[in-house]
Amino acid sequence: MAVISSMPSSPPKPTGLKVKVRPDKSFEIRWKAEGGASLFELTISYFPFQGPMFQPSHSNVQQVEGFQTHLPHPDELSRAQAWVVKISLKAKSDGSLSDAVEYQIAWDDELFDQEARTDLENKVEGFQTNDLHDFVSSRRDDPKILVLGPQHHGKSSFVNHAYRCLIGNLDANDQLDQAPAGADERTLATKSIDIPVGQDSQVTLIDTPAFATMSQETEAKLRTLLSSGHCDGLRRQDMRQNKCSWYSRPPHAAIVVMSLCHWRDQRQEMASYLQKIAGVLKTASAGTVEFPYVVAATHCDEFLENCQKEDPRDELEKALQGIKGSASTNHVYAITNYMRGSMGSARNNKATFDLLSQLLAKAKRENTATNQDHFRSCMAGGAIGTAWTAGMVVNPPVALTLTLMTTATTVLGWVGQWIFRKVFTQGRELEGQNDGRK
Repeated sequence: MAVISSMPSSPPKPTGLKVKVRPDKSFEIRWKAEGGASLFELTISYFPFQGPMFQPSHSNVQQVEGFQTHLPHPDELSRAQAWVVKISLKAKSDGSLSDAVEYQIAWDDELFDQEARTDLENKVEGFQTNDLHDFVSSRRDDPKILVLGPQHHGKSSFVNHAYRCLIGNLDANDQLDQAPAGADERTLATKSIDIPVGQDSQVTLIDTPAFATMSQETEAKLRTLLSSGHCDGLRRQDMRQNKCSWYSRPPHAAIVVMSLCHWRDQRQEMASYLQKIAGVLKTASAGTVEFPYVVAATHCDEFLENCQKEDPRDELEKALQGIKGSASTNHVYAITNYMRGSMGSARNNKATFDLLSQLLAKAKRENTATNQDHFRSCMAGGAIGTAWTAGMVVNPPVALTLTLMTTATTVLGWVGQWIFRKVFTQGRELEGQNDGRK
């Protein structure tokens, strides 16, 4: 009687697969295994980030002994291109293979040093010539922009990122302190950064303390920020609620910062947050101003790196669409905040300057100081009318004299305010130049 030998059992599936991408785009891969397995089959496949995830541009299968390996980036594939890389590992024993443990990683395109500088120079020139010039011509002022958002979503990092982009130098130092994930909050008070753009203009970004939740008290304090001029050093606990300054001019626009990773992990909570902050922005200054804003969807690099879904590009687009719906705006941009010495990215540069361009296009058409301008006009008209009435009662010829004097005083006051703002701004610029020489 023939004896039928039993089929060899499959080895246990490997565990603890960890993948690290080095700056040269090579991989350090480590794992663990049970059951004495020491031989493994490793498959690595490269898919273009912008292309369909059907057929890889490159795939390699190799036998590996031990529990770690180093894989260089394929010579035939560009390191500067955006890729989705799928890694599959199986234990091998007596000709049998275990089930696969899989890992996926994706990254943005990269620009080398000179390419990054040239791309940023072109972006800055276009922004200055078109968007910034149009805004200043329309509003007669350089743009002042609030940066809003919850804690650890990358607000201060975004300000540093925008600074590096607008001066065209990715090696520039941080202008604001930033807290690593899990650390205590660093932005305790409002801080503004004046970023020079060209010879004559600047963009002011105003970092604000985190609004962790949009409670009624938080909303009331935010309404004060939107309707009054900012003051550096103002702490959240000292912010007044639902107050409007009739003299200081409010900022021109706002950037709401929302982390893609927080959106992925806390979608319902983040959606509620965006809905509430959008409601406040759209009804600023007691409902008289629809405050211009866009959304910077930060941590794009982390989102892509950790995405284990079949198509990371599709997952990114779904996240952006969800944020757009909750924030009540189509103007949402996926941003990777540049750190000092970061490699540039053509996609990231475009997203950053598209965000700034769209924000100024909206801001130049909305006067956020409507209430202040109306108040000043009423005060001026009232003063002139009072002078005329008083003069007519006492002496008609005196009426004309008083009226002219009051009108002249009002106009001189307006001119004085304008000169003060110009001199103050130029003084700060000269001070900054002297500091730079030192």
